[in-house]
Amino acid sequence: MGWTYSLPELARVLDCSRDVPNVFFSSISTDTRTLTPGSVFFALKGERFDGNTFVNEAFRKGAVAAVVHTEASLQDPPGPCLRVPDTLTALQSFAAWHRSHYSLPIIAITGSCGKTSAKDFAAAVLSTKYKTLKTEGNLNNDIGCPLTISTLDATFERAVIEMGASRRGDIKRLCRVARPTESAITMIGPAHLEFFGSIEAIAATKAEIMEALPPDGVFYVNTDDPRCVAIAERFSGTKVFYGSKGTVYARNINYDKNGMLVADIAPVGLLSLPLPIPAQLSNVLLAIAVGLRHGVEEFQAALESACAHSSRFRLITRGPVEILDDSYNANPASMKAAIDALCARKQPVRIAAIGSMLELGEESERYHAEIGRYAAEKGVSHVFTRGPYSEALVEAALTSGVHTAEAIEDADKMAHAIQQVASHGGTVLIKGSRSTRMEEIRDALMRLLSEEHTHDETMA
Repeated sequence: MGWTYSLPELARVLDCSRDVPNVFFSSISTDTRTLTPGSVFFALKGERFDGNTFVNEAFRKGAVAAVVHTEASLQDPPGPCLRVPDTLTALQSFAAWHRSHYSLPIIAITGSCGKTSAKDFAAAVLSTKYKTLKTEGNLNNDIGCPLTISTLDATFERAVIEMGASRRGDIKRLCRVARPTESAITMIGPAHLEFFGSIEAIAATKAEIMEALPPDGVFYVNTDDPRCVAIAERFSGTKVFYGSKGTVYARNINYDKNGMLVADIAPVGLLSLPLPIPAQLSNVLLAIAVGLRHGVEEFQAALESACAHSSRFRLITRGPVEILDDSYNANPASMKAAIDALCARKQPVRIAAIGSMLELGEESERYHAEIGRYAAEKGVSHVFTRGPYSEALVEAALTSGVHTAEAIEDADKMAHAIQQVASHGGTVLIKGSRSTRMEEIRDALMRLLSEEHTHDETMA
């Protein structure tokens, strides 16, 4: 169905010059590479880009207008330009105004880790009964959130919006745009400490997603996270509890011979899911809690598909070697959960290829040492690391009893070292912060294992 507004309407919303033609638009864009004809182009400016330099390109691709900074120097733009003090604020103002036209339930999800998976699981569950809008990928910031909201139209019956934060007030600003009617915090842990300064500051920021709810809103509470429970105590609206002390909880959790996690989940019954990281079951419980609240009755097919297609964790098999690929990002909480998953595998050799966890501030060395000790305590036999603070992790791992621990920066060299240890069978965890590019280790290891498998077949 879509939507249509006029430039004079947009000018009123942005409180800028009303001297614009009565032209209509049906979408917005911040990127000329994906801009479609009939859009308004918002010329955002960042540290490494300036949208004003692409205004003429936007008009060539069919934009009907551009929103630019008041101080932008433009050489005879071939279309109307609406000048504003800040184009990002303008984008958010438009999205908030657009959101005000719709009364559907919107579920907002944040958390120190697991929020993307939780969003995908909840959207998959809701989609079995409703046309559901969701945040694509991890477009969960001050640009991605308003862009997602701007795609809302009258055909959607539910929306699941992911919200990320790196500073106090980030969630509050996103909530002003999305105006959630329901919300959840997956968990609270040490992430982006460099910017927040303390776990308490992180908790206060995540709490903004609860504080933005209307009086008749719904807050989903992870009963296994004390900070989430403490935040919920301040909410006077409807609370839905999930986890070990909630109304939606898991019991009798096992892996079957095919590697599927099988859990009896109250109150929906037995589910079998391709979920290599058991900690992700908490996000499944949240999705089920959301689904039950909205009258969903069937969960198996939707959750099985969502888990199988998740970009956050994959189990890859190459000959006798399992690769637990969780290379997308990392913080102390998610790293421990991934190590738990590694040590739950049946293989005799357990190898952790760990990239540094970044943005942890002054406590970085301590957190890396803690992960080294944790790996040893859980039964990891070999640890390979790259990135800052690797030495602290290696020293703690060796002191705590890991058989081998070594820092190797080169991707091919690390992959070769892993292959030597795992060639006769083993499980390899690959995980690290995004900028450590752990996917390079994964790809190099997969090439080596594939070559080895081909060589073995030839020799046979």
